[in-house]
Amino acid sequence: MQEDFIHYLWKFKKLSGLELTTTNGETIAIQSLGTHNHHSGPDFFNARLTIGDQKWAGNVEMHVKASDWYLHGHDDDPAYDNVILHVVWIHDAEISRRDEVPIPVLEVSNYVPEDLITAYRKLFSVKNDQFINCERDFPSVNEFKRQQWFEKLFIERLQSRFLKIADRLERYHNDWEAVFFQMLCRSFGTKVNADAFEQMAQSIDQATVRKLARDSFQLEATLLGQANLLSQSHQDPYYKDVVKEYAFAKAKHNLQPSLTPMKFFRLRPANYPTIRISQLSRLYQMSPMLFGEVLLAKSRNEIHKLFDVKAAKYWDRHHVFDKETEEREKILTSDFIDLLIVNCIVPIKFMHAQFIGKDKTEELIELMYELKPEKNTVVTGFKKLFKVDNALQTQSLLQLKSNYCEVNKCLSCDIGVSLLRT
Repeated sequence: MQEDFIHYLWKFKKLSGLELTTTNGETIAIQSLGTHNHHSGPDFFNARLTIGDQKWAGNVEMHVKASDWYLHGHDDDPAYDNVILHVVWIHDAEISRRDEVPIPVLEVSNYVPEDLITAYRKLFSVKNDQFINCERDFPSVNEFKRQQWFEKLFIERLQSRFLKIADRLERYHNDWEAVFFQMLCRSFGTKVNADAFEQMAQSIDQATVRKLARDSFQLEATLLGQANLLSQSHQDPYYKDVVKEYAFAKAKHNLQPSLTPMKFFRLRPANYPTIRISQLSRLYQMSPMLFGEVLLAKSRNEIHKLFDVKAAKYWDRHHVFDKETEEREKILTSDFIDLLIVNCIVPIKFMHAQFIGKDKTEELIELMYELKPEKNTVVTGFKKLFKVDNALQTQSLLQLKSNYCEVNKCLSCDIGVSLLRT
């Protein structure tokens, strides 16, 4: 038995209409359940109850065992001075507040029907080879209800990134262009080089980026140098020009290169840092005020037009310096731009809207519905349970798996709750 089952019983009024009594035999009438508290402090705030002949307004605390009150140190915590009812599964100890006044106790195990307990145990009867607790019943969940929950999860995932972006803004004095550049560079680095690309971006201020972006070769050479990709000796004329250009920019702008090395091992050539840096440089040469243009772009098609760029012509026959390959333009592919939208553009558009007091939730949800589903092991697992159609679903599934399924928070999940009701 887990404490969240008791929360479920209270929150979803499974005890309403029953003749409840305290362990001392006093009747309990619930006028208001209160507000569920997901942070520190009592579990439900501002409940209104009648216990015996006395009306009470205050907080409700819940535990599996009554003795958990002392185990969690509530007897010495002023945050629990206004608890008017202790709801427990097993009443194994008398408890009191700091003023030593006993708190009425409701032992809910006496009121829960056996079929509900059976459904709860079924939900948590996990086998070693199960992907998620409810995988057997997940496909039967109403599609509309599932989609509503996914949209909530998507917004929750965006909100979880809020503090990280807010911290960047504070450090860079609300310079949205600088923060966007760092986030975009991180996304260009993909999972393997995300940290290295972000540190490269942090090693050069945004004013310098804007100046250098007037000539994509200057910006490319500078970013390659800042990424520590010019330390070897090559006979390639293009390489020598890049080294020369970087030496000039480094001295002029007093630059110090990033210390985190770029990785090439086990990367597809299209994701090599050399290629991505060149594409990034061409992007900023074409759109020096890229962040403002991204804010104005609403649809997938509009954003894809902004990011319709390719690396410098030298890279048509190279992935690294000095080694020629079959000629092919190194464009930003449609799939890669979609990943930029998911990992960078949507989060910062959400944050910016919050910052200026606008609500762009519906616009961002519609944009995510336009994108193809992502590919990863979590999504592959869910694809065995239902059809995954778009990036909103895949982002929601990542949030669901890590924040609910893996930590057994099934009764905080709309899908888990709906299965328990059936």
